[in-house]
Amino acid sequence: MSWSLAKSALAACALAGVTLAGSESERAVRGYVLAGELLLFPTADQNLPAGWSVLPQGVQSENSTVLGMSGLSELTASEGQLVSLNSKPMPTGQTQLVLTNGERTVELGELSLATVDGKWMLLSTGVMAGRPVFEVVTESQSFTLRNDEFILAGELVLSDAARAELGIASTEARQSLGAVTFLGSAMFDAAQPVKAAAAAAAASIGPDVIVSTIGSTFGEYGAVSGVGAYAVTTVSCNVGDAIAIWIDAGAQPNRHPVIGTQLYRYKTVNGATRFEQIGMSWLKHGFCAADAPNCVAINPNGIPSPAYAPNGSCDWLGLFATDTYSDGLNASQPGCGPRSEIQPWTGAYPFPYILGAGASGPATYKRLQVKNTDLDPALNAGAQYWGEVVYICTDEAPAQRYNNYSVRQTTVGALAGGQYNLSFTGSTIPLISAVQRWAQIDAGVAISFVDVPNDGRLYLARKVTNLGGGQHHYEYALFNMNSDRGAQAISIPLPSGATATDVGFTDVDYHSGEPYATTDWSSAVVLGNSISWSTQTHATNVNANALRWSTTYNYRFRSNAAPTTGDVTVTLFKPGTPTTVTFTGVEVPGSSCGIIGAYCTSSITSNFCIPSMGGSGTPSASAASGFTLSCTQVEGNKQGLFYYGLNQSATSWAVGSSSIKCVANPTQRLPALNSGGAAGSCAGVLSIDWNAWRASSTASAVGSPFAAGQTFHAQAWFRDPPAPKATNLSNGFSFTLCP
Repeated sequence: MSWSLAKSALAACALAGVTLAGSESERAVRGYVLAGELLLFPTADQNLPAGWSVLPQGVQSENSTVLGMSGLSELTASEGQLVSLNSKPMPTGQTQLVLTNGERTVELGELSLATVDGKWMLLSTGVMAGRPVFEVVTESQSFTLRNDEFILAGELVLSDAARAELGIASTEARQSLGAVTFLGSAMFDAAQPVKAAAAAAAASIGPDVIVSTIGSTFGEYGAVSGVGAYAVTTVSCNVGDAIAIWIDAGAQPNRHPVIGTQLYRYKTVNGATRFEQIGMSWLKHGFCAADAPNCVAINPNGIPSPAYAPNGSCDWLGLFATDTYSDGLNASQPGCGPRSEIQPWTGAYPFPYILGAGASGPATYKRLQVKNTDLDPALNAGAQYWGEVVYICTDEAPAQRYNNYSVRQTTVGALAGGQYNLSFTGSTIPLISAVQRWAQIDAGVAISFVDVPNDGRLYLARKVTNLGGGQHHYEYALFNMNSDRGAQAISIPLPSGATATDVGFTDVDYHSGEPYATTDWSSAVVLGNSISWSTQTHATNVNANALRWSTTYNYRFRSNAAPTTGDVTVTLFKPGTPTTVTFTGVEVPGSSCGIIGAYCTSSITSNFCIPSMGGSGTPSASAASGFTLSCTQVEGNKQGLFYYGLNQSATSWAVGSSSIKCVANPTQRLPALNSGGAAGSCAGVLSIDWNAWRASSTASAVGSPFAAGQTFHAQAWFRDPPAPKATNLSNGFSFTLCP
């Protein structure tokens, strides 16, 4: 969603009784940081007609719900009175609000605070894009502006636009749904005066091409070697205030948009969710804008009284006019060009395109390719799928280049003709990419973006899942929206004591002769420093498997460390300044201490016991007690002890022995113990307070001087005369010292 929404033609009406400091003869604009809460009454108390209610998507609660909202806004004042206040779209936490009656659901997306016709409104970016959803009841509102802060509070009701969307008669009484409170804090820049003598000209938006509709069906074109070929119908619309260029012939034929299709999968693996790109197409080159009616219902730029205005020429798309390409046209192999020849930030490309010009091939050639294994319900139980379409244009201003994606949920049907049947469900969700949609449908997903200077935008979506037992799954999805420089590496901090196991990576394969490599990124774990993934540098291979535009790569690992916030560094692929960009405030592993858990394999003793290591309490570099190492199911009434070291190993204990030595040399022995219990039984237990031993240990002990963040690995040893070497070992156990 573009910031130009905040420049919508909201009526310049002063709100009665609001007085602002400043010159009476000037109009001034100043930026404010907003922070607030939206309170929703329980569904039973909302009393909307026909079973309608407002609630966070996927949440059912008998209690009131409080949602945090924050963002940026601009306040305009004139002659001491408030003219307007308009904010950027703000998410309502990790899930969007919806209007629903059980049979129909209207998704609201992010919300913007604005003044409309002298009233305070919350505007939608979802199905009702650009239209007010909620209105602050005039009689209840309180607005106070003093010095560099303001406070807005009041009760919320459904707006007229929302009531019309839901089919609620205008005669139905308006019921209070909740309340909203916002605190606005002025940004560091002072108000910028504009002389009132001359009316300010409306900001120029220029052309703004969006994807208004995807579908309504998938074209299926056959399969080759377990890979299916698909295409979808795409409808674009120009929601700007200038006609959009569509020229594909003559002296400058490379001025039309290009159209790409992608497919994503959302699924749960081993208790943690992930959102991965599983398919992409080549690019359909637009031709002859149809100028059909219309998409005035989608108005992200807030154009007053948007109206359909066709241009009448093949070379231009008119205002709020649509242009449609059937799945057959988008699947036409001669009419599809490569992604590799597109500069995604400016939209520049050679035309006729060079690679694959006019060529046809097997069923999957140039079309949206998806592996059957990525769709097979038996391999992807409970998965959701999302189709995505993007238009890259040559004449949009930078502010209009971030809303060119739209998504629509996809379902997988039966396997037929070598490929799975795909179909759409629900409506097109305009103006967002699939990765942005992940942050709306999956609680706990956070997302942020950075803009590469003089280039495009990168998004980083992520989720940390607490798996229990001191383990956390970290999942990161790096999405290149439209950056030509792309990404070559990503680095995530891994502080002292934090582990990284089950390291993984997924990407999506280029195909049909695109020159790019498909080699997976390699990972590197440096304990106490970072975990990173990288591909070849541009200097080494210009066609390396970099993260290029309209693609998402995933990075994941498991750690013993709970999340904190830190910086994630992305190294850009193509040369330029800067060489890296940084995502700040990202969920990353924190400094970890405490019990990590068991590892390695225990022996099977002569009496078929399977000794098992454990621990309780907090391992500490300073506490005099409080952390117990234990080993149960030891041979009864046998002498034994614990030993520990700094590194793990997995070496045979003796020829013919079932024991594995799980701790590498050098090791430190702890005092001798007796397992207790009856001889010949598995009731023996070895136990010692490691903290107490450490407090009394000598300076020569392994790991001394002890410090927080040190990780040790321990194992139990005990007598077992019938066994090889007359002894046996338990499994291993790891822990990290706390302060």
